[in-house]
Amino acid sequence: MSGKKDEDAKTVALRLLTVRDRSTHELRTRLEQRFPAEEVEETLQYLKQIGYLDDLRFARSFVQYRNDHRPTGNYLLRLELGSKGIPDSHIDQVLNPPELEYELALTLAAQRLGRLQREDALGRCRKIYMLLQRRGFPGAVARKVIGELLDRDPEKEYN
Repeated sequence: MSGKKDEDAKTVALRLLTVRDRSTHELRTRLEQRFPAEEVEETLQYLKQIGYLDDLRFARSFVQYRNDHRPTGNYLLRLELGSKGIPDSHIDQVLNPPELEYELALTLAAQRLGRLQREDALGRCRKIYMLLQRRGFPGAVARKVIGELLDRDPEKEYN
């Protein structure tokens, strides 16, 4: 293997990291499409040494971005980070604490509630509950949010 190929893999990796931060797994997958595995591993080690590739930093920024732009519960965050190859030990470190998860769910539900004024009370309750479930918030959090925002208990109304 020549030095030119190493530079090419590094150049491609740096270009990919310029667009957005990536996990080691994501970058490895992209590079293995074009370069031999040995060259990819050398490139990944180099990027880790210079601090451009860090799965824990990636996971933290991913969770922060989600909190700011698309609030998501810990269940869905765990699935998404796992699909990006982030180790469970890193995922456990970056997940939102229960208080923050509740606050995110409450904020999301309050924002969406404004769009549901034409719905009857039961319809609003159902739609908010389903939204929170799709976003990965636990059922207990969804029920608590609905109880606070709508003064309703979805379990009593559906059962």
